[in-house]
Amino acid sequence: MNANLTTRKKSRIYSLDTTRGFIVFLSIFTFSVPGVFSHAPWYGLTMLDTIFPAFVTIFGTSMAIAYRKGVSAKRLGLRTFRLIIFGLLFNMVAAWSLDLATLRFTGVLQLFAVLGVLTVVITKYIKRIGALIVLSFIIFGIYGASLLVVGAGCEDALPQMGCNPSHIIDPVIFGENHTYAQGERGHDPEGIPTIFSALGNVLLGFVAGKILLNKGKKVGMRLFTFSTALILLSLVVNVIIPFNKRLWSPSFGIITAGLTIFILAICYVIFDKNQSNEIKPFKKSVHWVLEAYGRNSFLVYFGKYVLYAVLINTSVTIGERSTSLNTLLMDFSGSFGLPAEIIYFIIYFGIWLVITLYAHKNKIYVKI
Repeated sequence: MNANLTTRKKSRIYSLDTTRGFIVFLSIFTFSVPGVFSHAPWYGLTMLDTIFPAFVTIFGTSMAIAYRKGVSAKRLGLRTFRLIIFGLLFNMVAAWSLDLATLRFTGVLQLFAVLGVLTVVITKYIKRIGALIVLSFIIFGIYGASLLVVGAGCEDALPQMGCNPSHIIDPVIFGENHTYAQGERGHDPEGIPTIFSALGNVLLGFVAGKILLNKGKKVGMRLFTFSTALILLSLVVNVIIPFNKRLWSPSFGIITAGLTIFILAICYVIFDKNQSNEIKPFKKSVHWVLEAYGRNSFLVYFGKYVLYAVLINTSVTIGERSTSLNTLLMDFSGSFGLPAEIIYFIIYFGIWLVITLYAHKNKIYVKI
């Protein structure tokens, strides 16, 4: 590592990359352990549930910093177009199908594309931190009210699979065959209602970005206070509408935003506050590794899904046996006298660790 953190310009915000890097690290870590980490069945909250909304929240933070001097319509338009196209291509790979009749139109990258445009438009006219927080709560409030209205006719008077706003709206707009699992799951985790609710996370993340830009004004304390308040508020909202990732319930959106900003606050205190002080070698190493993940978040986050799709869908014939590459890798992992899951984790996680660190060392970054 050639760069010395003690000599970098104070204007650069290291905590953004390190926070994003930590989130990417968690995503590849949880993905590399087969059958151990999972999403909540419906209502509830697991560590795996928090990863994607953390990306959405920190996306808002990065927008506040990157677009603080404005953004051109051409640049925004091209980025939005690329996100949608790559999102559709990613859906084809994930489904391992070129059938346009069942191509899913919604998806993670498409969600980012829409959120980016909406956030740019909103923050062009609403710039004050307090107003952005209020607007975020209004969005969560409206969406929460829609969940309660629809949920009144569902089991337990709460939205369920096949009985929720997404199940009503998304098939009408996109066509059932072009939604998540062709509509068989009764909801779309990146559908129109979810995008509306996720906008609340982006705006809260945008607020965190504006706080970061106000250097010298107790930034760390303000971030800790803001995130703690969000976490406590989410616990109150959870009593009314429980945590639900698939529907992006208000309580879920608020707590994931709070947790993400809390991590951002920790990273700020460690890597941004008092940058002129001597930074110990261990801290430099941690920063470099997290920065490697953070600056190649697109490559790692989506690359792991692409690689996994290739592994499970590519078969080879050995003798009379035809099996997938993933099964072969799992069988190979079990030949070391240790649980196969542990060796599989070491191999899969190690592959991405090497790729990420090599790319960072050679300043190779995949961005849209």
